[in-house]
Amino acid sequence: MNHRSSLALRLIAAFAVPALPAIHAAERAPALASLTYSGDQSALEALDRELIAAGKDTAKLTTLRGSLLAVLRHRDATFAGRQAAAQRLGLVLAALPPAERAADYRPLSTLLEDPLNCDVARLALDPAPGAVVDQMFTAALEKASGAHRVSLLTSLGSRRVASAVPSLARLASDTDPATSLAAIRALTSIGGAAADAALKSATGATPAARVAARLKVISGLSGETALASLAEIERDTTLPAASRRAAFRQLLDRDAAASLPRLKEALQGSDWDHKEVALEAITTAPSPERINLLVAGIAGWDAPTQVAAIGILARTGAASAVPAVSAAARGARPEIREAALEALGSLPGSTDTALLLLGAASGTEDAAKAARRSLARLRGPGVSETILAAAEKGEDASRAAALDAIAARNLTEAIPLLLRARESSATAIRNAALSALAEIGPYSPQAVVIAWAVAASDATERTRALRAVIAVTLRGTEAATRAKPVFSAIESAPPEVAERLLGALSRLGGEEGVACAARIAARADAKLSAAAVATLARWPDASALPALASLANSAGAPAARDAALTAASQMLEKARDAWTPMRSEALRRLLDASKDTAARKNLVALLARANDETAAGLAAALQSDAALGADARYAAGAIAANRRGAPKARGNPASGAGNAVDGKTSSRWTVPTLGEEWLELDFHVSRPFRRITLDQTARAAEFPEKYSVHVTDDPKNPGPAVAEGAGQRNRTVIEFPAAPAGRYVIIRNLAERKDSSWSVCEVYLD
Repeated sequence: MNHRSSLALRLIAAFAVPALPAIHAAERAPALASLTYSGDQSALEALDRELIAAGKDTAKLTTLRGSLLAVLRHRDATFAGRQAAAQRLGLVLAALPPAERAADYRPLSTLLEDPLNCDVARLALDPAPGAVVDQMFTAALEKASGAHRVSLLTSLGSRRVASAVPSLARLASDTDPATSLAAIRALTSIGGAAADAALKSATGATPAARVAARLKVISGLSGETALASLAEIERDTTLPAASRRAAFRQLLDRDAAASLPRLKEALQGSDWDHKEVALEAITTAPSPERINLLVAGIAGWDAPTQVAAIGILARTGAASAVPAVSAAARGARPEIREAALEALGSLPGSTDTALLLLGAASGTEDAAKAARRSLARLRGPGVSETILAAAEKGEDASRAAALDAIAARNLTEAIPLLLRARESSATAIRNAALSALAEIGPYSPQAVVIAWAVAASDATERTRALRAVIAVTLRGTEAATRAKPVFSAIESAPPEVAERLLGALSRLGGEEGVACAARIAARADAKLSAAAVATLARWPDASALPALASLANSAGAPAARDAALTAASQMLEKARDAWTPMRSEALRRLLDASKDTAARKNLVALLARANDETAAGLAAALQSDAALGADARYAAGAIAANRRGAPKARGNPASGAGNAVDGKTSSRWTVPTLGEEWLELDFHVSRPFRRITLDQTARAAEFPEKYSVHVTDDPKNPGPAVAEGAGQRNRTVIEFPAAPAGRYVIIRNLAERKDSSWSVCEVYLD
């Protein structure tokens, strides 16, 4: 905290101090003279109250000035006392009219010339106005050296003492780096033509430091002197390039009349430092004259300059730039042509511009992509009409580009035109129309798009048609019925057509979509049935599980039954959201369908995640099975605990521990990895454990450095660890071969990993 901030706080605090007797001026010097930083502050508090009470009263302030000077004259005053007095004296002197009586400042002058007390004097004199104070600093400077001199130079700069410039000019060339740099800074703060001249001749600092100071000073000057100085700096090749650029930029900003020739010279030249400044200046202030300069000169500049200028013209949106940019778009240099085509989309458009872009958009190079992007943005009279006409009657290449533009511009009035494109003999036209329908096609032409997808013969056309079917169907407002025409088309289509249309079902989703896929999977056609099962296996959620379980028992083709069994088992394994009775019923049907012992054991292991009556009954019934009995007994114990509800979590640190068992991977428990963290899970009743998974989800690297796990019924006496190991990325999987049982699981991190954390998004049990 600086001295003035400290004083301000003390003055505020003074209002809260109980009233104390005022200390008379005669008493103040001894009282403040003995002040210490940690001792009695009552004298200082009384003084601050007097300062507040004095306000702007000159008589009271003059009295206070005298008493504070007396403190500074006191022979045995402590440093704390002199500092406190000087701080307050600075406020008093700043509030008084400038005094011309040098005798009043004699104690301060003496202190200012003393290296040990200079900073105390500066506390009082820095805020004090007047030529007398300026002369005191200048006089002290002549006698000072080293750090003492640097302090005085700082004050002369902050006070902007113009009369000190001759002395500062001499010291700016001093061989002591600290002195010369402080003098340069003071000259910079003072400013003016004399300061600039002094900085120009200074030799005591680096050229970069001198010219940086000059540029600051020149920014405050006006007239021909400033322009001459800037031009001199800009031409001096011995100076740093950054300084020359800064001078050039000031010239461009300050001398508008002369800026155009300078800009033109820079853009025609080969000095990229100046060229970049010129381009940036035009970008910042794109006046009509500067835009015309770019338009007139663009064709004669080198390629990088043309590209930059075209980009600036695009940002201005000036209509006058269109002819020059259009000409550049027809040029031979690829980089210039691509920049111009990209820029045309930001300039005022017309029929001619649209035709130019349509022609360029039919190519295969990067320029074609730029032209298509511009067609999407182009605005102006006749633009949309030109695109629509080209989409219907143009050459095939231009038609395809126009059809893409229809989608990009959301020209929904062209929907009939897109549908008629199905009759085109050109594959590219049909594909472009289908892509546009997928982007902007409404639900109303769904039947036509379905028929198009059924009849499509080209592989790319089939893919795009199916995408269009999905897109227009999802735009239907009646979610329950909008996909029925698609289901009907699939079920009535020949096998080879139905097979390729099946891909729409998982995107459309819903119970009817699952039912449609299940009906196809039940057919005798082995290839079609397998494709339908594969579709159900890719379903985005577990709603396809009952259908897969049913197919595992009843699919017409043996291969389809096996595929359904495998897919359903994998779906159950991957599903980590809340268990439902539907899953228990599906698991029962899968057990009925499976004949492989290993597969059945895996299914019973999954049963341990359940929490419903159906699952409990199934686990009880299977306990008499010789091959599955042990797994069923484990599942029964787990189900009984699961039915008591989600576990309760405690942690060290405790904050957020419940996030580890809230069923959401979007929340987490996160703690620093210091080697002393633990997470305790209470499952309400004793239960067996085979495997615990700590899911870190997006916090892949935030795993326990080294862990131990305790399973117990008494968390205060957990006993020996039942598992130990190192954490793993993404998910830390902890296996318990012996299947210990207990009500509590305590997981401890035992080792520090600096600058890292341990996160648990969710705990999974198996």
